[in-house]
Amino acid sequence: MFFRFISLHYLKYFFIIFLALEMFFVAIDTLKYVDDLPDSANLFILFLFYDSVYAMSYTLPISLVLSSIMFFITFLKTNQLTALLALGYSRLQILKPVVFVASFFTCLHIGLNCTSFAYAQESAESIVNNQAVLNTRQDVLLKFDNKYIFMGKIYPLENGGAKAEHIKIFELENRALRSYYEAKTAVFANDVWRLSEVAYLLIGEELELGKSALTKTELTQLEVLKGFRPKVLDTFSQDKPTVSVLDAIDTLFISFEQGTNTTKMRAILYALVIVPFFVPLSIFIIAAFIPSLARYGNLALISFACVVGALVIWGLFFSFSELSISGILQPEIGVLTPFIILFGVSMYFLRKINTKFI
Repeated sequence: MFFRFISLHYLKYFFIIFLALEMFFVAIDTLKYVDDLPDSANLFILFLFYDSVYAMSYTLPISLVLSSIMFFITFLKTNQLTALLALGYSRLQILKPVVFVASFFTCLHIGLNCTSFAYAQESAESIVNNQAVLNTRQDVLLKFDNKYIFMGKIYPLENGGAKAEHIKIFELENRALRSYYEAKTAVFANDVWRLSEVAYLLIGEELELGKSALTKTELTQLEVLKGFRPKVLDTFSQDKPTVSVLDAIDTLFISFEQGTNTTKMRAILYALVIVPFFVPLSIFIIAAFIPSLARYGNLALISFACVVGALVIWGLFFSFSELSISGILQPEIGVLTPFIILFGVSMYFLRKINTKFI
């Protein structure tokens, strides 16, 4: 009963703030693209849906923190917090339902980032531009096993598929070029890239005068890059890619296998999986500064300080995450170190929370 009482009150404030921020975000985006929005009502509704899902990455974490401030201040003004303390409930017991609900929504958000919801921004922009080629990637060069692969253009298709044009594959052996593939088109289906009408050139191991140095073969079809999904290619080719947690993990493993730089992938995974947990840590700190009686503090000043502090923490983590993804900062310095510091500070205040009466 006590848990449900606290949780329902916290959820009430959370949904008020969350819906307000969501509507504000979507309204601003709608005004931004008002001249480019499609005439179709169905496409317009889809745009609003995808844009609202994309907005959750920004509005959900800050809504969880701001609603905790609103919950504590309102409970303090109405003397409900003081009454609960007088009944024998500790400050930590009052805090537990709030942290549990906030942690649940945080984990739910991380889970959604493991699905296609992570690509809501791309879907919304595709509708605005009224074409699927918005997400076309050009001039992609990557390394896979002992091959260097160049793709002139990559077009996204339905159901996670893709089509590529002007593919060139250079296969090396002991750092020497041994073979060369070239194809006009390739299609990604059933977890593999299928090249069509492939020209295959094999370079002889011993190049001697008078002997054939090249052996040319025409192949109808060639399968390469098994398991190398189009979204993984996007992650390699973009400076700030939109990627789900699962695709980021796949890309990280491929980077480890190929010996390529993993800085971007580590930063993305830290930002998607670790940074959202600044929410319960921030709530620990906020709860420690809430007095037991309204007369023991200036509620307007406390509210203002908590809101500003929450926005500063959120802004710092967002900025450091972007800088780490861009490669300006190492992920461990830009993301993990601030998170560890916040964790230590929050644990300090959590340990003191039941000893604070004013």
